[in-house]
Amino acid sequence: MPAATLPPPPPSIKVVQVAARDTKDQTWSTETTPKQSEPFERSGPKTTAASAPAEQPHLLGDWAGIRTSLEDIGIKPTISYIGFVAGNLNSGTSKQAQYAGQLGAGLDFDMGKIAGIEGGTFRAAVTNRHGNNINDTNDLDLLQYPQGVFGAGQIWRLAALWYQQKLGPAEIKLGKMSMGEDFGSTTCHFQSLYFCGVVPGHTSFNYWYNFPVTTWGGRVKVKDKLGYTMVGVYQRNDNNFPQNKGFYMGFKGQGAFVAVERGFDVKLGGNPKLAGTYKVGAFFDTSKSNNLVYDDNGGFAQLTGDPLARERGRASIYAVARQQFTAADADGAGALEAFFNFVSADHRTNKLVNVITAGVTYSGLIPGRPKDQIGLAIGRSRVNRNLRDLQDARNAALGEDIEPQSNEYAIEANYSIALMPGLSLRPNLQWYINPGGRQGAKNVLVAGTGIFANF
Repeated sequence: MPAATLPPPPPSIKVVQVAARDTKDQTWSTETTPKQSEPFERSGPKTTAASAPAEQPHLLGDWAGIRTSLEDIGIKPTISYIGFVAGNLNSGTSKQAQYAGQLGAGLDFDMGKIAGIEGGTFRAAVTNRHGNNINDTNDLDLLQYPQGVFGAGQIWRLAALWYQQKLGPAEIKLGKMSMGEDFGSTTCHFQSLYFCGVVPGHTSFNYWYNFPVTTWGGRVKVKDKLGYTMVGVYQRNDNNFPQNKGFYMGFKGQGAFVAVERGFDVKLGGNPKLAGTYKVGAFFDTSKSNNLVYDDNGGFAQLTGDPLARERGRASIYAVARQQFTAADADGAGALEAFFNFVSADHRTNKLVNVITAGVTYSGLIPGRPKDQIGLAIGRSRVNRNLRDLQDARNAALGEDIEPQSNEYAIEANYSIALMPGLSLRPNLQWYINPGGRQGAKNVLVAGTGIFANF
């Protein structure tokens, strides 16, 4: 499911979930631990997601009747494009703007129409990511990317290959998929990775599989009067990550992920136009991974020279809330929506131990532009205290002068412009405080623009 964000109905594109996790050289690491030779190397979350209304207008209309003909026989095609331009107005080693983009294409097969299997859906999708990440090229040292669509290798990838079957209140899904398609997902109306993407991916980016990286697995979702309960099991297989394995189909892995989520559907005052979704979830990784800083004897591995301790299993919890407070009028203006996201990760192995974000969007602020949308969001990333202790210890033992990392803060303001059916533009400003979690670092101001096209 591709990624990015759009304005309200009818914004301009069918968005897809996005996720990413490259390091500076776009190689993959199974751990969040900095390299021993470069103890304080930047490694930040690289995951993104986006959302849009289920039905979106198309830039190329009905494809001369081809789209309707395909849908009549049970095949629904989707082609979308997302592009993010970003330029730092201060700080960094360069002021050159960078561009990152994603092309996504998919086919959904209605098995009821095709084979008489009511409630069955088969999906196949691919993505191509390309361009550069300003955080790396301009050395901004941020904990989250200013271009949320970047990551997971600038390559073609198999983004979905799964079958889903509805059985009464239950829904079963099996195949090759990203875990973030179902667990911890949220809407995204911003460009910074802080406010986009699947929530667990903001701290566990090196081992939580977000779009477009997929793994074998399955989940069961059961709906009830209050909402739903969902349980999933997925393979932990780091062979899915490398740049030369965008279509990897192997089964040999290192362990399994078990995820659980409980969702609640709320309508304020019983009004269906004031809908809200509230989710709480957790996941557990059964595989082994390196401790972030300690060796088996409890010393700092970078100072003792001993290997990092190996830890069995790691867990994370998260919460997602989204609520509509005012309903849109017939033209789409007047819709006020707020969101809140929180994730806490394993303190033994993760560089980032929690991320908190919140924001609001409002449509139709400018008279005559009912489908445009304005947004404001704030967020905070917290660096693991164990890493700060290591940095203090290196300063004391080796005479280094490295400022320990703590919290980084981010603010984004944007305005989404619905240009025409199937096409929208979103200029934005991003302000990063304490870049890299260092209070002595100069704050970073980034200007960006997102373009969203649904063909």
